This record gives sequence, C-alpha cells and structure tokens, in this order.
Amino acid sequence: MPTRALLLILVSAAMHAGWNLILKTARHKLAFNVFMHASAVTVFSLFWILWQGSIPPPPTPVVFFALGAGFFFAIYHVCLTASYDRMDVSLAYPLTTTGPLYIPLWAYIFLGERLSLLGGAGILVVFLGAYILQMREISWVELSFPLRNIRLPGVLLALSAGVFYSVGSIVDKRAVTVADVFVYTYYLDIALFLILAANALLSDARHRFVEEIRAHSGRGIAAGFVLFLSFTTYRVGLQMAKVSYATSVRQASAIVGVIGGILLFRERFGRIRLFGAALIVLGVACIKLG
Repeated sequence: MPTRALLLILVSAAMHAGWNLILKTARHKLAFNVFMHASAVTVFSLFWILWQGSIPPPPTPVVFFALGAGFFFAIYHVCLTASYDRMDVSLAYPLTTTGPLYIPLWAYIFLGERLSLLGGAGILVVFLGAYILQMREISWVELSFPLRNIRLPGVLLALSAGVFYSVGSIVDKRAVTVADVFVYTYYLDIALFLILAANALLSDARHRFVEEIRAHSGRGIAAGFVLFLSFTTYRVGLQMAKVSYATSVRQASAIVGVIGGILLFRERFGRIRLFGAALIVLGVACIKLG
C-alpha cells in the first residue's frame, strides 16, 4: 500500500472518529446527522466557489455513482441507527464493522482485486482488533454473541449495516477510479444528505431537526467541516489503494474514538482496549507491508 495513501486514509480515520464523537453528544442523533451532512454540503459548496468560482455540474457517470454509493451508505446509516435503538451500542457497533470482511470478496468479483497473504492477514487482524476494542471481556460468550443471537432484530440490523457498507465501498472505489474525486465526493455528500433527510422526514426526527439546529448549531457546523475533510482525504487515498486495504486501514478510527471517549466522556481504557488497539496497529502494519 503506498505510503501517501496510508497517511491520507489514517488522517481520514481520525476525522471520521472526530465527527462520530461530536454526533455522540447529540440528543437526537438522526436529526443531528442530517444537520451535519447539510453543513458538510455547505462547506463543500463554499470550497468550490472559493477554489473555482462556481460549483461544477456533475457528469452523468458521477450522478449514477453518487446515487448508488449514497443509497448504500445511507442504508448503512439507517441500519446503524436502528440497531442502536434496539440493543446496547457496545454490542451493536462491533457487528457493524464487519463490512471490511465482505469487501475483499466483492472487490475480487467486481474489481479484479488480488490481495497478498500478508495483506489479507492484516485485514483479519484489524477486524479482530476493532471487534475486541468494544468488548467488555474477552470470552467465548462475548465473541460468539452474534452467532447465538442472530435472529434478534438488533443483531440483524447491525450485520446488515456492514453488508450495505461493503457494497457502497465497491461503488465508491469504482467511482474514484473513473471520475474526478472531488466532483464525485461532493455529489456523493449531496446524495447522502438528501436520502438521510428524506428518511428523517418520514420519521419523528423531522420535529427534532430544528431543535438540533437551535441547540447545537456550532457543533453541527464543526462536525460538517470535519466530515468534509474525512470524506475528501479518504477518497483521495482510495484512488491510490485497493479498496480492501483502504477500508480496513480506516478502522483505525476506532482507536481515535476510544481515546476521544476517554478524554471527553471519561470512559475507561483497560487491558482489553489496549489489546484491541495493538491488534489494529499490527494489522495496519501488515497491510502496509503486504
């Protein structure tokens, strides 16, 4: 994996954890999520106006890629939020990170990607580290939770989130390969905002949207700016790397998220989280060398 791609994706991972931490402080997360994406679109629009004097119209391929990836990523967000409503976040989140396990298969079939043995091992180690990072104890009971509770709605929704994310990632990689990365990323963010806004309008979140703007306007704008940086740095890095590796390296955001949780929410670190973080670092190193 090229060093430049690795650094860009690691920066994106830190930004990804940043907006997630801000989102965690919101009372109505779905409404705040829509506000955050609206802020990101606004920041991106200002970027275009200041850089080129106008917002570029989307070529036809960009429209299809943005709508396709936006749809799958939006469904990922919906499943993620719904799983959080039905089960403990500490149990749901590790299941939503299963996406990078499916991506090598889709990338092999649809993109012709081939992975090295060391790189493939790195993907598995990163996933294991991200999974362990959220566990309360390392035991067979904790590790086998998804298998023992596969029929629970919260478990199915969390696993579905990982599947939808993996499909969106394949569309994402194809898009940055054939289209201008900045134009595509801009219209992807617009597509995500519109789909999430439509979902919010169909739920009780529509009553809370204005409330979130009034209560957390500064946080929403800050989160939108961080989201804009996360989106762009990741997709510039994705241009230079295999999507199977890129999505796994981005899981390093879990480490930043844990550190942020300790500093902002006084969460405990502990030996389990230290072990999980060490596995993620080891996995990323394997991916870089592989």
